[in-house]
Amino acid sequence: MKKIIYACAILMVFLPLMACSSGLTKAEIDPWLQQVAGDRTPAINVEGRWQDANADPDTPFSWGRGFLEQEGNQVKGSLGNYNVEGKVSGDKVYLVFLSAGEVYHTARLEKQKDGVLRGDYYYSDDKEQENGMPMALERVEK
Repeated sequence: MKKIIYACAILMVFLPLMACSSGLTKAEIDPWLQQVAGDRTPAINVEGRWQDANADPDTPFSWGRGFLEQEGNQVKGSLGNYNVEGKVSGDKVYLVFLSAGEVYHTARLEKQKDGVLRGDYYYSDDKEQENGMPMALERVEK
């Protein structure tokens, strides 16, 4: 009986928390990208091989290495353990990081004069991109 009461208490605490975590879903990616990026003509080309510019890409504390392909304003590719989808708008790129079909992060990066993409990444439940953490990617090969 105590186990049942304990299990019910745990469910009562965690179910509301799980319901509140309304992270970006795979089905919401395209409308979300349209909302945040808009329809500005791409002013940059992000196609090529990229790696984390803030940390050694060979460590587990890094975004790692990967590639981006760009067709018009659409971006696809991979970075470290993530598949990437995104959109280029002006001199900014908006990225969504997925693993096993789940959205884990988004990013808003801007190309700098040195060619590095700098900006912030966000957890998937931060759809308004308000609480970012620094991120930078450097091109290692076109």
